[in-house]
Amino acid sequence: MYEDTATRLLGLPGMRVVEVDDEANGGLTVYVESTDAAQASCPICGMTAHSMKETMPVSVRDVTFGDRQLTVVWLKRRLVCPSPGCPQRTFVETLPEIAPRRRTTNRLRRLLGRAIAEQGRTVTEVANSHHVSWHTAHRAFADHVDPTLDCDPAPVRVLGIDEVRRGRPRWRQDPTTGQTTPLADRWHTGFTDLSGTQGILGHVAGRTKADVITWLRRQPTAWPAGIQLVSTDLCAAFRAAVRVVLPHAALCADPFHLVQLANRAVTAVRQRLTREHYGRRVRKTDPEYGIKRLLLRNLEDLTDDQHDKLWNVLADQAHLVDLALTWIAKEDLRDILAPRANRGGRQPTEAEATERWDAFHAWCEANQHIPEPRSLQQTLTKWRQEIFNAVLTGASNAGSEGVNRIQKLDSRAAFGYLNPTNQQRRARVATLRSRQRSHNVTPHRTQTVVETYQVPA
Repeated sequence: MYEDTATRLLGLPGMRVVEVDDEANGGLTVYVESTDAAQASCPICGMTAHSMKETMPVSVRDVTFGDRQLTVVWLKRRLVCPSPGCPQRTFVETLPEIAPRRRTTNRLRRLLGRAIAEQGRTVTEVANSHHVSWHTAHRAFADHVDPTLDCDPAPVRVLGIDEVRRGRPRWRQDPTTGQTTPLADRWHTGFTDLSGTQGILGHVAGRTKADVITWLRRQPTAWPAGIQLVSTDLCAAFRAAVRVVLPHAALCADPFHLVQLANRAVTAVRQRLTREHYGRRVRKTDPEYGIKRLLLRNLEDLTDDQHDKLWNVLADQAHLVDLALTWIAKEDLRDILAPRANRGGRQPTEAEATERWDAFHAWCEANQHIPEPRSLQQTLTKWRQEIFNAVLTGASNAGSEGVNRIQKLDSRAAFGYLNPTNQQRRARVATLRSRQRSHNVTPHRTQTVVETYQVPA
């Protein structure tokens, strides 16, 4: 009765508890033997063995029993094949729950994999808590997630492309020729499902046009045809790659990076004017210092006092005329992006976007003597159609930026990665876990607009 109860508590299929010992360290050692008659059949001829050559005790790490560490000692039998002509003279028992040449049970490996993949814990933490090596825990994690990650991606309507800093580049030098070959690039380019819950679909080392084309062409033949929108930052390499592989998709410039570019122009003008006027950097006692943060805020987010402070400084300081003109150009650019489909609650028209674009363009043309707005205008003119696509569809690359942040947090928790392949695996699992828990509705609003938007010829 005791053995039957202990066997049911252990819960390992095909095994029967023989004895249980209490160890000095507080753990439990459970001695088990096989009860599956099918395991006594020769793997070559299939005849059932009735004689045993020897018994080999094999220690196997198992899940904890409450707060006590559990070690299973399997009394594995080596049996003698009864067939005289069989080349397999002896063989050992095998069990589904304990893989050959493994010292951990399958349920422990599943527990290790889930703890790392689904709970976001580090490999070291999980390995220490279950008293296994780092490599055992990592292999269990890889076995748990690789079948899912290796599957072909589901159809995607809105694809995000963005690069993320992986770490320091690594090189290998040939001792004979002295030539160096790259082992790990400084950058990874990630491809994100912005309209679904798949998170990062994959990575490619590097951030060149050829790198992006290589990843896109590795996907199933029919998969690119379902992509209707592609959102990127202002990267010419990404735009060129999309035009080669996805000529049917509308490319959208990310609004955040457009405003960021305008804010950089405002900051560059302020710094230049400060150096020209004072011959030094800005100080706390200078009027420019008090408004340097207000210049980067959205106009509608300023309080009345903040707006008055900003405008009074720009109006009272004669040497800041160019700064005021550049700040107005920045706000004109924001006016272009304001009626985006997922912000205003309505579908903007191309005529409305064109009218606002012409106002921004005319303002920059009237102030061509300022180099920073002139450069901003030239850059945005090259991306005019992509900006219009972003306004008319409401698509943005915010989802890619969000998963990039998750990747960086995961890398910091692991104190960096030396293996790029492992880093990509961990990043994809972390972002997939986050996307599945997310309740963000922005992708669904974007998806509705995509259904009615016509890609310009």
